[in-house]
Amino acid sequence: MRLTRDFQRRLIDNIQPIRNFFLAQALHHALDLGVLETLKDSPGTDVDALATARELDAERLIGLLLFLQNEGYVVEEDGWRLTSKGSEVLVFAPWYEMLVGGYAPTMQQLGDVMRPGAGWATRDTTRVGSGSCGIGRYDSLPIVHSLLESADTGIDTLIDLGCGDAGFLMDVMEPRPELQGIGVEPNPGSIDVATSRRTKRGMDDRLKLFQGAAADVAKLELPDAGRGSCFMTAFVLQEMLEQEGEEAVESMLRDTFTTYPEARWLVVEMDYRPDDPIMGHGLALGFYNPYFLIHAATEQRLQNREWWDAMFRRAGLTTRGFAVPDSRVDTTGLQYGVLLARA
Repeated sequence: MRLTRDFQRRLIDNIQPIRNFFLAQALHHALDLGVLETLKDSPGTDVDALATARELDAERLIGLLLFLQNEGYVVEEDGWRLTSKGSEVLVFAPWYEMLVGGYAPTMQQLGDVMRPGAGWATRDTTRVGSGSCGIGRYDSLPIVHSLLESADTGIDTLIDLGCGDAGFLMDVMEPRPELQGIGVEPNPGSIDVATSRRTKRGMDDRLKLFQGAAADVAKLELPDAGRGSCFMTAFVLQEMLEQEGEEAVESMLRDTFTTYPEARWLVVEMDYRPDDPIMGHGLALGFYNPYFLIHAATEQRLQNREWWDAMFRRAGLTTRGFAVPDSRVDTTGLQYGVLLARA
């Protein structure tokens, strides 16, 4: 190998992804362990007190803190405290929980699942669900509120199929005291979290939780042919599409509206356009590009908006509303929501 005068510069440039890999992991664990939260609430905490408060090993904790200090997130000044950069990252903790915590197993298995005949990569579904609900407060929640407000019929019951920890469903319900909720979720860990959060948020009398799949919608008993009821699938149809097939998704939609002809269905999905020029957008590179990659490796299938619209028409449905995230959060147009009714 021949060394050139600019080798060190090229080395620095080319290992930045490695630096960012370690940084993302360190920040995720500092958030998950409550280290950053404690420093926010108690600035100037010494390492022994911080280790005791979070039940951590003090010597190993020092290693994490020194790493984060070199990256500008914490500083040791009369004890440890957050910098403004460290305080800011707390706002965006859900993105770390979902993409780093939830999909760390996926990325570890990426090379293996690329081989012919390999199975799907796994993921931490509890973290994915919890992180997704947290992210949804910023991008998906305004979509849902907009579609509910524009609905052509009154909605008094919202049924969230694949509700995760139900945090997102409760966020939808909170400013709408007239709204009752039903959460259906296959992952028992998420149901446990949802049950606890339901009590903490004082919604035991408004929110019912069931462990089951989205296809179990037919087992629900809704009055008046579904009048006043609205089903909601936020990033769930993409999972059903890969796991159960296109025909199963279409049949579920058609059969549900046969049983509940007066109901509505609110869908939040991704417009899968990985080769579109919009992918040069900062948010597309930071969020959607990783999102599209992990969905190629896990048992989920993304499609573009035109594909979904065609399926809805085949299922005998018509679009009664359309919405995108608040432009202060997302201007890519890659996430959207529709309100469906029987044609």
